[in-house]
Amino acid sequence: MYPTQACNATPSEMERIESAAWLDLYLAANAKIVSNFDLRSATVGDTPVLGSSGIPISEFNRAFMMDDHAETQLGDIVAWLKNNAARDFALQLAADASTARLQTRARSEGFAPAGNGWSKLFKNIAFQGDGEAPKIDALTILTDPEPKLYGQLVVDSMILPSLTADWFSALLGRPHWHIFVAVVGERAVGSGAMYVEDKWAWFGIDGTLEDSRRMGIQAALIQVRSQMARKLGALYLTAETGRPEKATGSHTSRNNYLRNGFTEAYHRLNFKLG
Repeated sequence: MYPTQACNATPSEMERIESAAWLDLYLAANAKIVSNFDLRSATVGDTPVLGSSGIPISEFNRAFMMDDHAETQLGDIVAWLKNNAARDFALQLAADASTARLQTRARSEGFAPAGNGWSKLFKNIAFQGDGEAPKIDALTILTDPEPKLYGQLVVDSMILPSLTADWFSALLGRPHWHIFVAVVGERAVGSGAMYVEDKWAWFGIDGTLEDSRRMGIQAALIQVRSQMARKLGALYLTAETGRPEKATGSHTSRNNYLRNGFTEAYHRLNFKLG
């Protein structure tokens, strides 16, 4: 059950929709993708864990949705990741009091925060509107794109292995998923996904081709997803982006969300083994 009041949502509660989306994304992979990229996913207790030695970046190799209640399960969580994830896996912990004991335990076992971490972003669409609509000539947003077009666009914009195109293509038509592709003129240049369940929607898999960035493509995709979420009855929206060293600093993707009614709910640290 997801929280009904945003002010009462702890980080671990807010990440439930993210967990549902990522676990279902892993389930969408066919046997060839699973084998080629060594995809693994599970829950250890209540904690979602993801692994892919073939895609050795934090997004695909991590544990999240944790607070101090997961402290007793940390040994099992770490063991699963060591056995199923890339070596550079992350324990993602909110940088607040809800994970204080867990952070201490993680440090005692050789983990430490790496990099700047992530911003966990939140928007209540009952109170927070969108920013100014970007002015992009000949922009069209496809809400039912061809699966192959979408899958290839994800690969090209996010610099992922070419064989993963079929994996992302499989999201089209899958329950809870809504896929959007931005076309300028006759060329597809960006995309974004949304996973909706109950009153919550998760935004992710955002990507824009390098030569089409800083045009407002991501902002347009954020806005159209917010509008679709409202039509589908969602009220609370979440997303994750990278984070600048200081909360007041600049990060392009994060800035696009902040300009469109999202706020940083909390800073999420990536604890990694030294």
